[in-house]
Amino acid sequence: MINKPTPRTLWFPILSILAVYIGNSMLLGMLFANLSAIYDPAFWSFAAYVGSFLVTIGYAVALRSGWGVEVPSFRPEKWRANPRLIVAGVILMLATGIVLNPLLDRLPDTYIEMLDDYMQGGFWPMLTAVVAAPILEEFLFRGIIQKNLVSRMGPLWGIVLGSLIFGAIHLIPQQIVYASCLGLILGSIYYLTGSLSSAVAVHFVNNGLTSLLYMVFGTSDGLERKILGDGALWNWAYAISVLLLLVGVWYAVRRISRQRRETAPGTADSAEN
Repeated sequence: MINKPTPRTLWFPILSILAVYIGNSMLLGMLFANLSAIYDPAFWSFAAYVGSFLVTIGYAVALRSGWGVEVPSFRPEKWRANPRLIVAGVILMLATGIVLNPLLDRLPDTYIEMLDDYMQGGFWPMLTAVVAAPILEEFLFRGIIQKNLVSRMGPLWGIVLGSLIFGAIHLIPQQIVYASCLGLILGSIYYLTGSLSSAVAVHFVNNGLTSLLYMVFGTSDGLERKILGDGALWNWAYAISVLLLLVGVWYAVRRISRQRRETAPGTADSAEN
């Protein structure tokens, strides 16, 4: 009788990847902060952000052989965007912002004010938010962390836990809540398409639109109400957004469950391989 190899634990790779990311973010942030007298401090913040992701992704790739960590495929067919799901993701993203607005308004503004000050820093913060974040965050949090969670836990729990981790790393209370919900949208798109480019596209639109509104309003606090007002238009937008999110959740769960059945008895995340 041939003994099958015992699969290695999932939690050491996931927890160590997160530890490397957090540690590098702090270390590079402190190191580059000392260089702020030489050049624009916003540039060094950008460099620390990109550097922390590159080191973490490199560490995760190094875990492939010893721990079986899966990383995104670089085959061209796995990077084709799905226009319909991108449009659906953007619509659900906008609906999420509207539905969460009353809750986010109740959270403390202290850290949002710090974020607002940072985003007023010009080119480098915008480059971080609009270009670096969609690519690097999707590669790490969807392409590596979610991919491995789904492989061991199944798609529904893997996407949920991956989204919570994605939200938690944002640290600011408003961003934790919103990013966790956005992570569910991005994670579902990635699982259903197997394409990181589709998730990157939605993430790009989200951050690009937010950055544009920063330039117009000077803050990210309560943007939906600033645009729609407090009258009938807001009430209609809120009701439609709730309906869209309910339909979106139903459709995503239905598609994910069906796709999982179709891939059995293979791995639960074969759509992402």
